[in-house]
Amino acid sequence: MAGLMLLAASAASAPRLAGGGALDISLTRIVAALVLCLMAAALAAILLKRGGGRIDLSRLGMLRRTVRERRIAVIESRRISPHADLCLLRCDGNEYLILSSATGQQIVRARPVGEGAA
Repeated sequence: MAGLMLLAASAASAPRLAGGGALDISLTRIVAALVLCLMAAALAAILLKRGGGRIDLSRLGMLRRTVRERRIAVIESRRISPHADLCLLRCDGNEYLILSSATGQQIVRARPVGEGAA
């Protein structure tokens, strides 16, 4: 019986020995933080949905720098076998048809952009 009382007394004094005390955070602050986080998550989800999976800050007016046009564009990419892809790329006014396989890459065709089918 004395051992049980000693155990209860030591359990009651444990928080004071560790230096911890009760946290004085009001329920209003907890709810306000929860609402703020939920609003931020909802805004991020809406921006991702509108941008097709990317957040475009320049459209929102948050980013003022001008973005220069990219030199390389992937026009189309097709898987032709489990180990090979055909990619149509455009770079500096030229189109390149590239075969990419497990053994390496090879340029199948290269021509200027305005040139018709040969």
